[in-house]
Amino acid sequence: MAEDNKVVNTRRCGCKDIYIAVVTANTATEYTTEKPIKLGRALNAKVTTKKSVESTESDDTIEETFESFDSIEIEFDVNKLNPTQKALLRGATYKNGYLVNNVNDQAKEVAIGWRARQTNGKYEFVWYYCGKFNGGWDDNYETKGKKPKTQTDKMKGTFYGRQKDDNTSVEVDETFLLSEHTDAKSAIQDWFAKVQEPTAA
Repeated sequence: MAEDNKVVNTRRCGCKDIYIAVVTANTATEYTTEKPIKLGRALNAKVTTKKSVESTESDDTIEETFESFDSIEIEFDVNKLNPTQKALLRGATYKNGYLVNNVNDQAKEVAIGWRARQTNGKYEFVWYYCGKFNGGWDDNYETKGKKPKTQTDKMKGTFYGRQKDDNTSVEVDETFLLSEHTDAKSAIQDWFAKVQEPTAA
């Protein structure tokens, strides 16, 4: 069995370092972002990739199936977003200590990335290239009881393929890196310095 196709005894067991980067260009020929910034301390992130499947039938059986990409839904949960981060994600205004939300606010297009620890001590790294956290948010408030219950900041967004190549994301799993994967090894040393791009084959 090829070394990069090996079966390993490890599982995902963590989530940390959630970063976002504002997308400054997303065209048929260009994709650029601002420098990534870290959000609050990560609690969890959930990714749901949605596809549509259609089929044709003949002779009383399925003849062929066709699948198409719909969207990627991403939810994240952090301990606390600061007002600047809330304004950036929501498209709101933060000025002179006031965070103002308006019915006409439009969420900015962003990239989002994080890393996830595995039980073997290595990490999975990911960047999703284009999306907007326009799925709203919940603010929960609860009286302090004998056992105080803390609240966190959650956001929901929809992600999609970027225009120049339809790529939705890039991932590196440190567990399966081989000696010749020098570019990927270099990238994970400073994964959040920029939105990562694989080198051309």
